Amino acid sequence: RISSKIVNLTSIENVDLHDNNLKGSIPSGIEKLVNLSSFIVSYNAITGTIPDGFDSLSNLQLLHLHGNRLRGT
Repeated sequence: RISSKIVNLTSIENVDLHDNNLKGSIPSGIEKLVNLSSFIVSYNAITGTIPDGFDSLSNLQLLHLHGNRLRGT
């Protein structure tokens, strides 16, 4: 699973956890990662909804969520 503590890493710029058999959901509070430019979690077993926080990340250039069981737009 993706630890909820990831949202405390406010200086992080890139997250690449693709193809790691991660389960659970994407933690809420993702909007705290203001320096995030890429978030790649494709090809895991992540479920739930896509957090609203992604739309406020102005530095985000790459978002890969495919290959999971997520809902939302």
